[in-house]
Amino acid sequence: MIVRESRRSELSWANHCYASIGFALSTDLDLIVVAEVHGQRAGLGRIVAVDDVSGELGGIYVLPEFRGQAIARSIVTFLLERATCSRIYCIPFKHLESFYMSCGFATVAKGTTVPASIAEKIEWCAATYPDPVVLLSLSAGEFHALR
Repeated sequence: MIVRESRRSELSWANHCYASIGFALSTDLDLIVVAEVHGQRAGLGRIVAVDDVSGELGGIYVLPEFRGQAIARSIVTFLLERATCSRIYCIPFKHLESFYMSCGFATVAKGTTVPASIAEKIEWCAATYPDPVVLLSLSAGEFHALR
């Protein structure tokens, strides 16, 4: 398996994947990565810029036929290693919270001030998905300390 930055020509494929599972679409401004297994695209993920100092890790999706091969962890690690922001937010479904915490993320305390786009995304998720989501974050320093 390899994980690499996506090519511009793969944006439509990425958005097709995201549309098929009801995720927000990406733009060419996002850092999108693709995981490949034996030359086949197996999964993807992204970091979306939130503001000058923070980003949102999300869109982690592994195609069903490739699940159970630690591809999601490889995608998350690859993205975190390349993140240029100092604070990274993540809004996973509640049942995935322990996975992201094992990658170094921590729960954001209720009442903590977060960027407006993150607060809006949480509201969008609550209105869009039947499953609850949680808000997690990680600083670049925390991630690099784990390495």
